[in-house]
Amino acid sequence: MGSKLFYRFQQVLIFVIHIVLLYWMYYTLANAGTMTTIAVLLHFTGLSLYGALLIRGTAYWAKYHHEKGLKKKQQ
Repeated sequence: MGSKLFYRFQQVLIFVIHIVLLYWMYYTLANAGTMTTIAVLLHFTGLSLYGALLIRGTAYWAKYHHEKGLKKKQQ
């Protein structure tokens, strides 16, 4: 039970992080006309890094749980 609850907490955390990224995208696109070119460039660079780290982190997390499940099946 505790393991399942922790697993769900991780899923909620990933969901919230995705929502933050989506809001940042919306904010940048909605306000890009009033920002300097450098500010927009920095926002898009940050969005790219944030997205890449989010994808990498989520993939690592999924791989970890997949391998953990395989080990349980083997035993």
